[in-house]
Amino acid sequence: MKAYFSIVVFLVLVVSSVATGTGSYIDTKSKITADLNRALVCALAEKGQEWVTADTIRVCKQLQSQSSNVVAMIIRDDSFAGRLTMPELRDKSYVTFAVIPNGCAQDIVPGGGVDIVSGDTVIIEPEAARNANVSIAFRGTADCSFATVFGLSDLRLSACLMMAALLWGAFSVLRMRKHCADAARCSRLGGLRFDASLNAFYNPADEEVRFTPMQHELMLMFFNAEGHKLSKAEICETLWPGKDDASETLYTLVRRLKRIVEQNSRLKIEAERGRAYKLTVDD
Repeated sequence: MKAYFSIVVFLVLVVSSVATGTGSYIDTKSKITADLNRALVCALAEKGQEWVTADTIRVCKQLQSQSSNVVAMIIRDDSFAGRLTMPELRDKSYVTFAVIPNGCAQDIVPGGGVDIVSGDTVIIEPEAARNANVSIAFRGTADCSFATVFGLSDLRLSACLMMAALLWGAFSVLRMRKHCADAARCSRLGGLRFDASLNAFYNPADEEVRFTPMQHELMLMFFNAEGHKLSKAEICETLWPGKDDASETLYTLVRRLKRIVEQNSRLKIEAERGRAYKLTVDD
């Protein structure tokens, strides 16, 4: 498995998880807004005339004339909170209202902040407001931090995708470590590969090269030797210890080994001054 493929799959899962979680968050925030709007309309139909009196309007107008900012009043009422379908919002929600001149189309009720979710503005004209030639702009509001909205969101799919990403990442790391360990156990030279875990040589087509036990031992000596060079004396002492003269036997072994090596790789076994042999790559 290619490393880039593992990375792409991991990133796709992470991005999908984040996108799904973000979509769920936005959807939940929209549901909170809709719940605030519905509860406000119902509460206004029942108690809208009671919430705003002539004295309240007078105080609001005075405050508005003295301030360059919008002056909004807050109403906490059980009839509004009780109509919310989300129980988690009931102790966090309230109604804000502001007095606006008749004919003013501009929405002057403060909107939502970082930790506030607000519904739409509803403008009514109770009897006290009509006598003062003003209208009242209401808005349902909830103190909802990012964590609160996030906690109300359905994150099951997002969590599953993130878990899949983490599991895939862990699997990929373990696989890459195994690949590195396998690579460390393997030696390559001129297209010939030795796998220490299998104690076998393989050609470029990944086919096992069949050596006799003595040929196999000599190839290992070549692979492990510095510069892939071995003296005749070193080979004879290792392969035929105690034998007085193994030159002819060595010559026969090397001659037969050369043919197999050259057929299965780009390697050559060259004699150096009659005293040593060296494994070289034929470019």
